[in-house]
Amino acid sequence: MAYDLTNGSTTNHKSRTGANVPYTVEKTVSMADATTAKGSALANADILEVIPVPANTLVHGAVAYVETVDSSTAATFDIDVAAGDSFVDGGDFNTVGWAAAGSNGLLPFGANSVIVASADTIDVKLNVGGSVVPANGVIRVVAYMSDLAEIPGPAEVGRDFA
Repeated sequence: MAYDLTNGSTTNHKSRTGANVPYTVEKTVSMADATTAKGSALANADILEVIPVPANTLVHGAVAYVETVDSSTAATFDIDVAAGDSFVDGGDFNTVGWAAAGSNGLLPFGANSVIVASADTIDVKLNVGGSVVPANGVIRVVAYMSDLAEIPGPAEVGRDFA
């Protein structure tokens, strides 16, 4: 089951100022907050929806920084759109620092870029190998995206045709 943690995240593209350039979006994800949102203990294969992705967006990739180690020694996490593992595969909850891309994951701006045609989310999927589920760890997810929607140019006015 998926649990929406996107509250407080922006869904507006940073590039709507007139230039399509890659931009970053960050979300700090607390396992304690995720447990509260779920209403019970987290479990294997739970999906945490963490960053909204507007329609017509190229997601270049995502990375994660473990800010607070979790008490679960056998839990890992995957990051992708649609609960996959293309961005981070088997991120370690027990080591502070940047999570390795893992065996299936790739670093941003590589072959793992995804075009999102309909609005979606970047998800953190939990993998619990033992009986102790994540409960108190904190990770920061950073996504790199570009707006593919057409940006309207300036309006034409009479003086343009004089």
